[in-house]
Amino acid sequence: MNAIKRNIPNAITSLNLLCGCIALVFTFHNELVLASWMVIFAAIADLFDGMSARLLKVSSPIGKELDSLADMVSFGVVPGMMVFQLINNTYFEWVGLCIPVFAALRLANFNIDTRQKTSFIGVPTPAIALLIASFPLILAHSDMWNGMYLSNITLVCWFFSILSVICSALMVSPIRLLSMKAENLSWGVNKARYILVLFSILAIFVFQFSAVPIIMLLYIVLSLIANPAEADHE
Repeated sequence: MNAIKRNIPNAITSLNLLCGCIALVFTFHNELVLASWMVIFAAIADLFDGMSARLLKVSSPIGKELDSLADMVSFGVVPGMMVFQLINNTYFEWVGLCIPVFAALRLANFNIDTRQKTSFIGVPTPAIALLIASFPLILAHSDMWNGMYLSNITLVCWFFSILSVICSALMVSPIRLLSMKAENLSWGVNKARYILVLFSILAIFVFQFSAVPIIMLLYIVLSLIANPAEADHE
């Protein structure tokens, strides 16, 4: 029974990896909407593996390593290949492969950096993956954006190429960002987190999938205002 309990978080992490592999298959077949949904499911699994480990008060030596390997596929390789398909231009599409390279650097650094227990240094890979995955869903559910996508391929190439470079840079940037792991539920300590959650719910309700890029921008701005680096030193 103890062995089963100890491996529940690892099983959820493996589900994250499985979703990433399925997303990769969908991406190869240019089924980007289905791939985006699998990235979302992978992110949910990534959220619950750590949560289950804390609730069950279990840990294993391979848990952290398995989590990084799963994240590398689901939130590194998959979004890179999605951008590759979205650009669909011989001269630009290779820029998308910057994302898995910098995701690997981000994940490797996270594993050895003891400063990232209550905050992040650089944007986490799941956030970048969800940002990238939002665009096929935005295009699929918005006639206006889909029309723009089909009518101006050159602009699209530049947009996703620049987005790839920005996302890659954000993952390894030295800026401190909020972690959603809160030590308590007090308003004073978690004000920025509550604002982010409430605004995210409202934005998703109003803008649907188009809310994701807005939420990402708000996340970075709130993190800069809250300055989690100072909280870590208190």
